[in-house]
Parts: sequence; structure tokens; C-alpha cells
Amino acid sequence: MARKKKAAAKENAERWLLTYADLITLLMVFFVLLFSMSTINATKFQALAGSLQRAFNINVTTAQQTNPIATSSGSAPINVLEQQNFGSINQIIQQFATTNNVPSNQISAQITKEGIAITISGVLLFYNGTNQIKPDGITLLQQLGPTLAGIPNAIRVEGHTDNIPISSPIYPTNWELSAARAVAVTRYLAEVEHVAPNRLSAVGFGQYQPIVPNDTRAHQEMNRRAVIVILYGSGGSAGGVPTVTSTTTGSPVATPGVTPTP
Repeated sequence: MARKKKAAAKENAERWLLTYADLITLLMVFFVLLFSMSTINATKFQALAGSLQRAFNINVTTAQQTNPIATSSGSAPINVLEQQNFGSINQIIQQFATTNNVPSNQISAQITKEGIAITISGVLLFYNGTNQIKPDGITLLQQLGPTLAGIPNAIRVEGHTDNIPISSPIYPTNWELSAARAVAVTRYLAEVEHVAPNRLSAVGFGQYQPIVPNDTRAHQEMNRRAVIVILYGSGGSAGGVPTVTSTTTGSPVATPGVTPTP
């Protein structure tokens, strides 16, 4: 009598899932290990973000397009030295703000079409209605001075005011006040921090280049500012920058080592 054949054991068709799960787990552990071994350099990231924003006109941190830049003159090429200088300046600014509890809206640096623009609030830099530099402003300029002196590019110092009229024997209008403030910073950089004078220029814009409308006190405070622009590209050679002359009176800097002009 013939024996019955044993039924063949049914093969598990989902065994491959075990191998796949093991592989995925190992890959996850591998990438977690790589991430834990890596470090992010904030200064280099800021420099890279600024360069990408300048080149492609996008906000790297939010991946959104910013205000359009006119293409008639073309975007300036990305400069490796500019990235490095921006990183150094940004680090100085962040350290100064942290040490002195300065709000982030009172000092900033960004890369523009012209170069590196350091914007300093008038509240931080000057006494109200004068071109005398405050102690905190002097400390900031002292910390920026060595870096600015070591960069061979031309530097333009801009003075800006709000739209509140000023009338005094020293400053009849905001034109004179903004120009005097720009000259005060320029002279301090040249005479105290030893930035080459032939690389420096000063210009006063008065109230006519606001960054926000002068409709509130907070906005007026934002418009009272000085901007130190390190020029790159076609305007970056020291010999090719026009010097803006202005007649000012009063003491530009209330510190030893700077002699006021009569």
C-alpha cells in the first residue's frame, strides 16, 4: 500500500521584509552617527547664505525670493575674500551684541550689490542731535577697526537721519547732521583705528533714503543710522572712490586722540 506523501511546507513569501528592515535600521544608525560627528560652523554658514543671496537674490534660510535686483548692471561675481570678510565682521557684531546686550535691530551686516554693508543704529552710535560718538559706539568701532584696516577695499561711510526737522547753529538741517556723523565715523577710523585715509569717503544723505516710512517713533529710530559700506567689484579700488567733502563744526568724537576740526 502506497504511503501518503507529506505536504510540502508552505514557504514564507515575506521573509525578505526582515532583511529589508535590518538594512534600513543599519542605514539609519550610520547616518545618525555621521550627523553626530559633524559640526555646523555658524560663521561659514552666514557667509555662504549671504553669497547665495547676493548671487541668486533668494533668502537661504526661508527659501523664498527677496526683492528683485535690477539686471541691467548684472550681479557682481561671488568673491571668496568677501565671504571671509563678511564672516569675520558678522562674528564681531554678534559677539559685541551679546556682550553689551545690544538688540539685534541696532546693528547688522549684510552683503549687497555694492559690497558688505554694516548698519549701526544712531541710538547706539551717537548722542541725540549731535555727531559725538557714544562710548558703546566707540567700543564697536574699536572692535571693527582692525578688520576694516586689514581689508584693502575702499570704504564709504553713510549718515542717515529721520524726517524730524533740526535747526541749530551747528546743524541747520538734517543734511549737515548726517554729513557730520558720517565724517565723525570716518575720522575715527582714520585717526584712531589707522584705516588708510585714501580708502575712506563720507557722505550725508539726510532724511532722503529711509529704510522704512517715518510714520512712527520706532520707524524714525530705524532710519537714524550710519552705514559702513566695504565696496567690492568696480567700486572696490581705493583710488576710484570719490571723496565727499562736507563742512562740519563741533566735536566729531569725544575721545582722546582725535582733534576736532574748527
